Amino acid sequence: MTPRLSPGTRIAFLVALVVALAAIGHFSGIASSLTRERVTEIATSSGVLGVAVYLVLFAVAEIMQLPGAVFVIAAIAAYGPWLGTLVAYLGMNLASVAVFFFGRFVAGRALTEVTHPRVKALVQEVERAPIRTTVIARGVFFVLPGIGYALALSSIRARDYVIGSAIGLLVPSLLAALLGEWALSLLSRA
Repeated sequence: MTPRLSPGTRIAFLVALVVALAAIGHFSGIASSLTRERVTEIATSSGVLGVAVYLVLFAVAEIMQLPGAVFVIAAIAAYGPWLGTLVAYLGMNLASVAVFFFGRFVAGRALTEVTHPRVKALVQEVERAPIRTTVIARGVFFVLPGIGYALALSSIRARDYVIGSAIGLLVPSLLAALLGEWALSLLSRA
């Protein structure tokens, strides 16, 4: 039987893995090729599977720390303001859940084992109000992958995280749709 890794080691491994994935995305050219135009083209050229392809790409991109805003604007460009907003909302939720499960798979609930008083206090706050914490985090930080990773390392239940993310991403997705249309109109004039 192998010895269990310390929480610090598991957290460090997750950070190193995420940094490595981000570096691969950046230095391989994947990040620079994920433009609004390219994501829109991939989604629309995939026919009936376009939404599924878009959702998978969005989730993988979030795990790799690639820009999520490109995907939101691309959904609106590909599918129009109404359907595009729905697709972007689904994408944001799937991407944030993918990050959460990836972080939980790699490092478990490592923060719950940390004995530092500040870390313990933060973990206890998440335990007291897991859905509220997630709603606020998602509402403020949108689909920032770091939030998903941090909450994955806490004691929050996956169900509470999914519910909190779904609620917390409602307003940002509507704002993104409004701003996305505005941004698209600006880009089309340029």
